[in-house]
Amino acid sequence: MMPEIKVRVESASMGDIVGTIKGIVTVDGRNYRFVGTAFGRYGGQNVSVRLSPQAKKQLKIKGYDAEEIEIAIQEKIVRGNFM
Repeated sequence: MMPEIKVRVESASMGDIVGTIKGIVTVDGRNYRFVGTAFGRYGGQNVSVRLSPQAKKQLKIKGYDAEEIEIAIQEKIVRGNFM
């Protein structure tokens, strides 16, 4: 089951092709940090994010699949659905 999540990008440092993104995802009222790489030119924008190992562990304890959460974060960022 996928919970509703909210994504907040706190900082982005962009280069010509690749950039770094740092932010917070809120799941069930609790915040988890993530870092990501944003890249794109050919084929559109893409983002690859990773939750911290501690966040992954806590999400697993709550019964969530951390990889699904990471994918949802990526989709929200690419679609511009973040704070």
